[in-house]
Amino acid sequence: MATRRATNRTKRRVEDTEPSSKVAKMATHRGTATVIEDGTLEITYQSSELVPVAQYANVTIGPIQLRWQTQNPGIEKLGTVDWEAGDLTPEQQEVYDIVRGWLRATSRLIEHHIADDRELVEESVRVHNEREAEEQAAQEKRRRASSRR
Repeated sequence: MATRRATNRTKRRVEDTEPSSKVAKMATHRGTATVIEDGTLEITYQSSELVPVAQYANVTIGPIQLRWQTQNPGIEKLGTVDWEAGDLTPEQQEVYDIVRGWLRATSRLIEHHIADDRELVEESVRVHNEREAEEQAAQEKRRRASSRR
């Protein structure tokens, strides 16, 4: 049986990632507002994100979910709204603004958490690539030193 000789890696295992703002990431979001039997409003938001770290490798962050309950501000008043016309009474507008604010706050909390995790992934990739580059430089230096002897 022939033995296979180990060869040095010519290409990094993990590619550099670009700054978060430049890399397209796939994210899934899901949010709900549900009136429960006791009349309270339950707000749920879940998100996950796929962060590309190499040509054929990705890291999934999440899913991360936040679920909480609060007093129902009267969301049933929005059931009669003609959404095409967009005409809300002042009372309906107040309910709409309250619920929309709660949903936005919930999604922002989740998105900030995912952003923190994304930064950790990108830092890990950077450190890994630096370590591989240092190891490759040290091997090259040893190779040059041994060929001079």
